[in-house]
Formats: sequence, structure tokens, C-alpha cells
Amino acid sequence: MATMLDVSRKAGVAKSTVSRVLSGTAKISEETKQLVLKAVEELNYRPNVLAQSLSKQETNTIGLVIPHGSSTSQYLGLLIEICQELADKAGKFLMITQVSDEENGGVNSIRALVDRRCDAVLYYNNSFFDQYNINGDTLSDLIDELPVPLVVMNCYLPRHPNHCVWYDHVYGARIPVDYLIQQGHTKIAYIAGPLSQRTAQLRLQGYEDALNDAGIELDSSLIVEGDRYSSGGFSACNQLLQRKAEFTALCCFNDLTAVGALHALQENHIAVPEQVSLIGFDNDAVLDYLTDRDFCSAFCTCLCHACDEFVAG
Repeated sequence: MATMLDVSRKAGVAKSTVSRVLSGTAKISEETKQLVLKAVEELNYRPNVLAQSLSKQETNTIGLVIPHGSSTSQYLGLLIEICQELADKAGKFLMITQVSDEENGGVNSIRALVDRRCDAVLYYNNSFFDQYNINGDTLSDLIDELPVPLVVMNCYLPRHPNHCVWYDHVYGARIPVDYLIQQGHTKIAYIAGPLSQRTAQLRLQGYEDALNDAGIELDSSLIVEGDRYSSGGFSACNQLLQRKAEFTALCCFNDLTAVGALHALQENHIAVPEQVSLIGFDNDAVLDYLTDRDFCSAFCTCLCHACDEFVAG
């Protein structure tokens, strides 16, 4: 394997000159620069990244902590791709690790990446499972303590608003409900996500806030807890129907829940959207495979997709 000394000898320049050319830290004549680059190419020289990191006290590595089992999540898979693309453009190496199931697994994973000399760490705070969900105060304390920047996704940190990227689930969840109200609906049922989880709680709050602001009395019989999957939406919708709850519109925690609810409505011979308007949430790719006109008119995409009319985001 060629060394920097080999490059300097082949180019006929000092080793320090090779170092300055490769690092771009000093002004070098174009002729000398081309001699060095030609020697690098001919010798297939690869810089010693570890040695560079020791001398510069940085590794050009960004750590990313994601929940265990993220490979099965379309959303997190896309998130990883975007992080990788942005890291590549910035000339950084992305080091990815998954949170273990151990107690304090999230905090331990962040510290492990810092110990491996990552220049910065990204942490996805998953609200679906307690072992992956670090409370905001702990994350804020970590930001104060760690020697490198920590940026948290999916969690708002009042103490460190510039260190977090988050989505306003309350506001987002009320948009489709507001739309249904504008269309004249007053009996709007809601299938929530698992209410032990922060995201589901916030989205339910958005539904309740929309009704309250419109002066529509909240009817607890129109709310049923489901899960994040189509099977849960199917079961939850059937619970509503078994209660003989009267509703003209149904808003769901996410698109998969709405797919299951649609199946339940169809099995009970309830036409969508003619009898019940149906709205999901998240713009899930599963909607690309529902090509029938009645299916497509049922779901939320960017904002909402209901009452056989699309509302652009």
C-alpha cells in the first residue's frame, strides 16, 4: 500500500507539500498540485483517515441512532436514505446504530457514538416504544453535557430549539378534521393510535381541539383506540359500528389504520365517500396501490383527501 512518502518521492516534492495539496490548507502552484495528484492516482494512494482524524481532532463522521427494527419502517428507511445523501454531499461518513432493548438504550447508544469520535450525533426519538423514547429533559441535559453537537428528531426541546427537528402533530392532525367540518360534517368519528404513546395522544388532541374550536360537543362514543396497522383500523372501525355510533365522517390516526377502516366499512356495505367520508394521515406509500376511484377519494395525502375532493398541501 502506497504511503504519503511514496507519493512525495514520485512527484518529486516534499512530504509536507503532498499533505498541503491533499488537505487544501495552503496555496500551492497549479503545476505542483497536478504533479501530486498524478502521483496519487498512479500509486492508488488512499489517505490514512485515522491518522488525519487524530491530527485534526475530527473524524468527518456523523452518528445516527435509530430505533431497533427500523428496516421494516418505510418512513425510517426514507429518513436513513436522506441522512446518507446529505452526509455524502457534505463529504461526511454516516455511522448508523440501532437502539438496543436494554434499559437506557437510547442514551447508551448516543454515548457509544460519541465514544467512537463522531463529530456530531443525530437521534430519532421514537414515541412508540418506551425504551427508545428519551424524555426531553434528559435529551437537553445530554446536549449540555456532550462534547459534540446532538440533534434530536421527533421531539421538541424548549431548552434547545435549535437542536431539534420535530413535527407539530396537534396542528397536523386537526387539518383533516377542520376540512371535514368545513364540508358540513358534525358527527366525526376518530380512530386513535395506541394512547400510551405520545404521538397518538397529540393527534387525538388535534382532533379534539378542532371540534372544540368549531363548537361541536365531543362525543366519547365516537372515539376508539386502535393501533398503527390496518388490522387495528379494521377492528376499531367494527367497534364503532357495533356501538351503532352515528357518524358521517371517520378520521384515522394514520393511513394504514384508514385502510383497515375502509375494509370494515366495505364489509358492512357502507359506501365511501357517499355515506361516510374517510381520512387517514401520513401519505403512506400504500395509497399508491389503491387505484379504484372510491379508494383514492378516501384518504389523506399531504393534508387530506376526503369527500371525493383533493385538497392540495
